[in-house]
Amino acid sequence: MRVQENPADIGRCGCGRREYCDGSHGLSEAQWQELRAKELAEEAAWKRAAGKTEDAGK
Repeated sequence: MRVQENPADIGRCGCGRREYCDGSHGLSEAQWQELRAKELAEEAAWKRAAGKTEDAGK
């Protein structure tokens, strides 16, 4: 177990998909790609919304 070897690894599963363990290591590659695409789309939407809000005051 990683945590027993190094307490600094608490919350890290080591699958390499994230810096923390959120269970994504249990997803298939296709499920992982689908999740990442959704997350990136949501992030882009937030950035667009933030940009529009900033521009509205100018």
